[in-house]
Amino acid sequence: MSSTSDQHDLDPERQAEQIWREFEDPAVQRDVLNPFDGCPWDVYFNRLTEGYMAAERDGHVPIGDVHVHWAKQFASDNNIGMLAHRDSLKTTASLGYIIACLEYQPGFLAHWITNTQGQAHKKADTEFWKIVERNPWLVNLNKPPEQDTKEVKIWPNGSGLFAGWLFGAIEGDRSHQLVLDDVIKERGDGDTEEILQWIEGVTVPMVKDSGTTAVIGTRKRPDDIYSHLIDRDAYDFTEYPAVLEEWDREFREDDMWRARRPPEDLYTEVDGRPLVDDEVHVLWPEARGPEYLADKYDQMSPHLFWREFCMVIRGASGNLIEEEDINRLVDDGGCSIRGQEPPHRLTPSAGEATIVAHDPAQSPSGDNAAFVAFRVGRDGRRRLLDAHADTGMQPSAVKATLADYDDRYDPAVIVIESNGMQQYVANDALEFSASLRSKVTGIPTTGSKHSWENGIPRLRRLVENGGIQFYRGHSGTEDFVQAAMSLTLQDGKLQGHTPDLIAAWYMAEQGIRRLEGMGAVEDDAGDDSDSGVSYL
Repeated sequence: MSSTSDQHDLDPERQAEQIWREFEDPAVQRDVLNPFDGCPWDVYFNRLTEGYMAAERDGHVPIGDVHVHWAKQFASDNNIGMLAHRDSLKTTASLGYIIACLEYQPGFLAHWITNTQGQAHKKADTEFWKIVERNPWLVNLNKPPEQDTKEVKIWPNGSGLFAGWLFGAIEGDRSHQLVLDDVIKERGDGDTEEILQWIEGVTVPMVKDSGTTAVIGTRKRPDDIYSHLIDRDAYDFTEYPAVLEEWDREFREDDMWRARRPPEDLYTEVDGRPLVDDEVHVLWPEARGPEYLADKYDQMSPHLFWREFCMVIRGASGNLIEEEDINRLVDDGGCSIRGQEPPHRLTPSAGEATIVAHDPAQSPSGDNAAFVAFRVGRDGRRRLLDAHADTGMQPSAVKATLADYDDRYDPAVIVIESNGMQQYVANDALEFSASLRSKVTGIPTTGSKHSWENGIPRLRRLVENGGIQFYRGHSGTEDFVQAAMSLTLQDGKLQGHTPDLIAAWYMAEQGIRRLEGMGAVEDDAGDDSDSGVSYL
């Protein structure tokens, strides 16, 4: 073993590496890996993640420059916003920084706030303890805590971690660090202003005068809470897309482009193939390079890929729907209703009807279970009331969602794709209430989702003629609009993955046809009407 004087001749990073390899005493390792006392952040993070991944099936990938950058952002004493692409390890890096503070700074207190109770327990309890217990050199955190629940953890050195979730009660004393981790979900959590009021009225006051707030997440829609917080002078917001060129192309003309742009030296110029035929700058090429991104692109609808990985919210390259048509106001014969929220409850008038449709997931971990609710007016025009899609929904959650729609909108019919209906009733033994049972009907689809010449492609006519209307700015509505704008038609057939919300819309149209055939809704629009509703 080399002498202590020999070790002091090494640079700090090599010194930490060498001592780590040569000393087995956790207390010595702890001292060497202290990022607040000379150990480089990349050495600390790599030891932490190596320990964690040793018990996982996947191999360890060294952390990137961006993760060191994020640690320094946390340590800057500023309120920060880190909007980073999916799978960038933003949560892991943030939790790793908090763990360092809890271990090495006696009396340090942190609040970790997520979207749901389940997420809070998973990240600030289950995953937290996995990291700690697999790294015995975290001596203080591996001591028996004085208090240990899923929401509250206090250690003998006085440090503490408190977990909370959106609209939930927040426990613990005022903290030095507040982390808002992906506090909104994809399909929204209600009115944006209500979420902002809760964050600023409940969580921010929990921060000590000397403390800071970190907002981490991924953009979900144009009018989300991040778009509002970015404008606050109190926050230093930066966005970290996987591919810098795509983000620049979208935002270069914005006033805040430079302020939100990440440091260019965090990116590496690489051959963009197979994702694009050009040189591009990628944030973490060792783990999230072009091949990884191209594989994700093939698995997702284009608009979702650009949103989740490049921080760009747009309709991608679809050619079925024209953005100009969909953005035209209803008063001008278009589709968009602005400045209004969709009604949370609605009782149809005479000659009108509401329709709920559900497209089940094909597998519990595969595509989404999608739901849409439409109002059909006396003139035949459709108006989207709500839309959302979730992965991993249990049959009981599907039943609860349908019951909620039944209570709020009193639909004339609830349409479920026939195979999914059989799955719920025969395989899952799902029992519907009397009210639901009288409305739920299974309707088969014709052909595959990629060749519905007589269904989905004709959404174009509805949009062109204002036959379908949207409350713009509503989270579920924007998800539906972006999904519609991603549709690509070639040789009369849909190409690529059909978004789940669009598949649910198609089921709703089958339900509308059935109601019209029964005379349950008026069909004032003949074949020559410009409303575009008689197309099926």
